[in-house]
Amino acid sequence: MIRTFLRPLQAVRIVQIPIRTTVIVERVNPLTKLRPWENIYDYNKYKYADFQYRVVRDTDTEKWGNIDVILTEYVEVGVGYKGEIVNVPREMAYTELLPTQLALYPTSENVALFEEERKLLVDRPQISPFVMKCRDYLKTILLQIPINMKSKDWSLTRDNIRIALRRVNVMCDEDAILLEDNAINKDTYKLGEEFHVTLKINPLVDVSIRCVIAPVDKAKIWDEYQLSKRRPKT
Repeated sequence: MIRTFLRPLQAVRIVQIPIRTTVIVERVNPLTKLRPWENIYDYNKYKYADFQYRVVRDTDTEKWGNIDVILTEYVEVGVGYKGEIVNVPREMAYTELLPTQLALYPTSENVALFEEERKLLVDRPQISPFVMKCRDYLKTILLQIPINMKSKDWSLTRDNIRIALRRVNVMCDEDAILLEDNAINKDTYKLGEEFHVTLKINPLVDVSIRCVIAPVDKAKIWDEYQLSKRRPKT
């Protein structure tokens, strides 16, 4: 049996993997008894009811569960490092890791092949998969930082970036934002120009975020707020 997988978010990439399945069945009706001289392989001797079966177990429809594999390369999204034996879902192993040679079955020969890499894993820090997902998410966004550009001497601060990140449900401290003081101000920034800001997710992982300044008229916002308070409630 050959199962075809169309991997999402990738253009025209089809992985065809031969799979082995087990189907256990039982007869619904007792088999018709033939005479000793009759050929048991002559299917014309049997009735239709003799070929009715009930499925007892089908391994193809059961949940796959997890499987142990040994990684041949570093795999992102928090899977693991080269030489590490990890427990991953079978679907991920059969459709992504094993066909692309990113992982092998943890046989004694394969474990011995990556023995040196496994010794280095003792001192290597582990990275949470949620950290990698957060990094991938921040790589895709365009962070809009609201600033009153009508102010005479405005400059971008870490607090402005922290507030903008909070608007996209990302909480961080100002110390995690790497930005030089007065690097972006009224004299150096052009309206609509994109720039990058580095955010340290943890001591091991950082990400460069695309940013743009969104002009905000604070006086207009304050006037609209005062008018909204004066409107009668319905």
